[in-house]
Amino acid sequence: MRWWRERPLVTDAVFAAVVGVLVALSSSPAGEGQDGVLPMDATAYALVAVASAGLVVRRRWPGVALAVALVTTMVFLQLRYPYGPVFLFSGVALYSVAAWRGYRYTRVAALASVVVHVTWAVLFEDDGALTAIIGSTLWIVAAVGAGTTVRLRREGVLRGLAEARRQAGYEERLRIAQEVHDVVGHSLAVISMNAGAALHVLGKPGPVPPEPLERSLRAIRQASNGALDELRATLATFTGTISGQPVGLSAVPGLVAATDVDGLAVRLDVDGAPGTVPAPVDLAGYRIVQEALANVVRHAQARHAGVRIAYGPDAVAITVTDDGRGADGAGTGTGIASMGERARSVGGTFVAGPREGGGFEVRASLPVRT
Repeated sequence: MRWWRERPLVTDAVFAAVVGVLVALSSSPAGEGQDGVLPMDATAYALVAVASAGLVVRRRWPGVALAVALVTTMVFLQLRYPYGPVFLFSGVALYSVAAWRGYRYTRVAALASVVVHVTWAVLFEDDGALTAIIGSTLWIVAAVGAGTTVRLRREGVLRGLAEARRQAGYEERLRIAQEVHDVVGHSLAVISMNAGAALHVLGKPGPVPPEPLERSLRAIRQASNGALDELRATLATFTGTISGQPVGLSAVPGLVAATDVDGLAVRLDVDGAPGTVPAPVDLAGYRIVQEALANVVRHAQARHAGVRIAYGPDAVAITVTDDGRGADGAGTGTGIASMGERARSVGGTFVAGPREGGGFEVRASLPVRT
């Protein structure tokens, strides 16, 4: 089937030949019950061959195919050859016009077909003109209806494919933006916090102790280098290149260490053995912890935060807590929505909100079995 689809001209040539053979074989039997018609001869078969040749280009130039079909059909009938099967040429050609051209083109073609068929009926069908007109009109309506149905169905499929491509492009851009936000957001929050700590030290009267400044500058360098490495790895996934190992829950200790700066103590607890965690779940879990800690640094004004990762046989549970401002420190909601989308994208659940006793809590459960 693929071979035929890739060669439409060959397909149409074979189809045209089949239609021609059907008309040629059925015209003689059809003429047996008709008065005043001539038997099929060389001229009749030549006209059938010409009409068949016109159908070869019915998809590329359907108007040409219809014109050839109408002219040869009228000549065929004017010479008093059997009528009936010969109308198959104009029907197929008109169907092709409706299937491969727009409404305006189809209306013109249908009107031309009606004029030609009515003219033939009036001039050559003295007794059965009305019957011939009604039959021709129904034949034209059927051909146009079938072709239009096929065209609308094809256009609907094409619109669906175009919409799917647009949606895929939008989702890809959204995914890239989300990745960049998660990668850069946490690092910028850590950099901002350490820069603020350094400025606070510099603003104190008296000699400036080097240790706090060095600690803040090292944290800034570590956060910026880590962000650059993650950006390279993220971009590599979109370009198809290989650049380092993808981040996952195994990288959470480094993330916690980078967030554990002056004024904020972060504790990490890991329960159970990691086992085999699917890569999408591994990345989603890491990003949730990353964004949750970034929210703590940016908004919570907390002094303590905790990260707990519990590996179970069916799911990995992630909990991030802080003792900050609770709901007031949750941020604008963009980060929370991003964490929720990540959890749901791998079939998990996500809950975030203020916790009893103050502070904020993020909980996610990500399945490790499908």
